[in-house]
This record gives sequence, structure tokens and C-alpha cells, in this order.
Amino acid sequence: MKRGGSTTGTIADQTRLYIEDHASLREGLREDLLNFTALARKIQSEAGLRNEEAVTIAARRYQRNLDREQSDLGRVRAIVGRSRLEVHPRVAIVRIRDDSDTIDRLLSIGRRTLTTPSKRRVFQLFLGTRAITVLCEETLLAAILPEVPARLLLGVERGLGTLAFRSSPEVADIPGVLSFIADALYRAGINCLETISVYTDSIFVFRDADLLKAYQALSELVPAGQAEPGPA
Repeated sequence: MKRGGSTTGTIADQTRLYIEDHASLREGLREDLLNFTALARKIQSEAGLRNEEAVTIAARRYQRNLDREQSDLGRVRAIVGRSRLEVHPRVAIVRIRDDSDTIDRLLSIGRRTLTTPSKRRVFQLFLGTRAITVLCEETLLAAILPEVPARLLLGVERGLGTLAFRSSPEVADIPGVLSFIADALYRAGINCLETISVYTDSIFVFRDADLLKAYQALSELVPAGQAEPGPA
């Protein structure tokens, strides 16, 4: 089904898609600011629909669904608001072809790294279907790269930073948390390179040039005192 002015699908489907393609209409319905007759006529005219009453009914149904979403959004805001936002600048990503021997060597580095008592360090492995992704502090590249055969190395990207929401365990049972955070980044026009969810942690990876702007956008989601100082 095409979006915006499709001639296929039910009137309800086409009305829903039209509203979703126009964010201002969606927000107007959420805040109950729109005249349904005017809205139905606008959708009729631009989407090529004939039955004004059916369009109106579909728009009202869409608004009721938004009301239910608003209730869920309150739970999402609450869990994010109770989270702690942590900043880690000077991070790198290493991508490696899947190889069991290399995984063993990387895990060995991780065991040595994570036993350092000083501070929480960034060293995380993610196994995909065909590749391994290592998210780590740039200072650890000197230990990691010699352990990776050149034929297996897919790429290294330096000059990154992460913002991590550390939430309570109930975050696993509340849908929409990642979407809520990602929407704040989208509205601020910020590109996120990687998004990783690990139990109670929601981790977002940015280039250094975007890190401060991302911190400013995301720190608005948590109360003062629950966000680390912004990156230098």
C-alpha cells in the first residue's frame, strides 16, 4: 500500500497513513486542536477519498488510539526520567569477521580490562550473524588490534562517544523506551551510529562532533543531577 494519497486499501487505512505522514496533524489530534469536519475534507481532497463520514470516523478512531498511546508514554517518560545518563567520550568501534579464536582473545582482553578497579570502562562485544562488533575506549585499541588477524578486520572507527541510559530493571517490561529516546534525537536532527540495548542499559553511539549536541538533547529527558557533566 502506498503512503499519502493511495487509491488502494480501506478508507480507514488511507486516513491513518495520511495522518501519519503529516506530523502536525498527528500532534493536533493528540492535543484535540483540530476540527474533524475540516480535517476530513482536507484528507478527502488530498487523498482522493469520497466518503467524508468514513474519513471522520477513521480520524476519531485514530485520536482514541493516540489517547491510549499517551497513557503508555507516561510510563516511558517515568522510567527514562528515573534513569541515569552516562557520557563516555573517546570511544571506538572495531568490526571483525566472526571467528571463534578471535572471540577467545577478545574475551581475554575483556577479563583483564574489566577487573581494573579504578572506573567503569567501555569494553563490550556484540556478536552478529556474520561479524563481531567491539565497542571500546580508544586507549584499548593498542591491546585489541594486534589480536585481530588483518584478514578478519572489517574496519575501525575512532573519534566516537556514547551516551548510556542506566535504568531500573522494569525497563525490560515497558515498550517504547528506545523509540522515545530516538525521537528526541530525531527532533534535534542528530544522527546516531549505533543503538544497543543490554538489559537495563540503552546505549547510543555518536561521532564526537555530535556528542555534545546529543548530550544536550538527551539530558533534557532526565532530572538535573542524574546526568554526568557533558563531554569536554
